Amino acid sequence: MTTSKTKTAQKIAFLDRDGTLIFEPQDTYQIDSLEKLKILDGVIDGLQKLKEKGYSLIMISNQDGLGTSSFPYPDFEKPHQKMLQIFAKNNIKFDQIFICPHFPKDNCACRKPKTGLVQNFLKNLELDKTASFVCGDRSSDKEFAQNLNLNFVKIKTNGNFLKAVESFGNLKKNKSNYLLSKIKD
Repeated sequence: MTTSKTKTAQKIAFLDRDGTLIFEPQDTYQIDSLEKLKILDGVIDGLQKLKEKGYSLIMISNQDGLGTSSFPYPDFEKPHQKMLQIFAKNNIKFDQIFICPHFPKDNCACRKPKTGLVQNFLKNLELDKTASFVCGDRSSDKEFAQNLNLNFVKIKTNGNFLKAVESFGNLKKNKSNYLLSKIKD
């Protein structure tokens, strides 16, 4: 007699980084020093609430020209690692982090809104498409959500993360199971 294991559908929050979780300078659009690192309002509370609700946290970010002379890898890595340390001190750990280093002109398969960065990851799990969502501040984040057939939570660039997520998920009501609304144009 054989038994088959049924995968439990996972609730996943696909989260943009710059302008969603950390402050994105509107002059350079790069967080390339520790001085530029600022965790946005509501991020710690919002991420903690998502974890409490059983969400896996996945960061996905386009980082134009990462590894080039205009944006050397160490300039990215220092503030990125400091951000992760701040999150860890608050019991927040990302299950996966996906970074596309390409410019839009490179027309790669991994740059949002394309889904190349997460294709292998998604093959290995059963995704709860009703509860999972993408949160970001740009049209590429919204298109990424559409390409994955997931809900989209819009945040104003450098806005309040907790308010954005609560507006769609009723996190503050402490429901054990909630649905996120799809944004309709």
